[in-house]
Amino acid sequence: MSSTFGTRLKEFRDARGWSQERVGFELEVSKATVSKWETGRAEPNLGNLAKIRRLYAADGLTLDYLIDDTYAAAKSRQYISESTREPARAAQSQEEMTLLTRFRASPTARRRSLLNLLEK
Repeated sequence: MSSTFGTRLKEFRDARGWSQERVGFELEVSKATVSKWETGRAEPNLGNLAKIRRLYAADGLTLDYLIDDTYAAAKSRQYISESTREPARAAQSQEEMTLLTRFRASPTARRRSLLNLLEK
């Protein structure tokens, strides 16, 4: 079976153990939309591609790979986080989901400050 955009997207979703509904929530689209992307019945627009890239950036996802099956780094097949070198994990509670959502929406300087605070 040849690798397609949809199968590559599903690969990253499965690596996190997320449902289509969870990915839809993170990307602010419906579960049906995620399903259509994964099955090749639709393609995301440029704005949604940017959201997908940001969502999976810590897992090594690049748009080159997603669109064209071109890997920038071999480690992206292993789904290893660049910053922690630990496997990516899904939020385990609503509180974690809230923290993660707010963290992602924060400017880079604030993210660094929060991470420094947690290291103490």
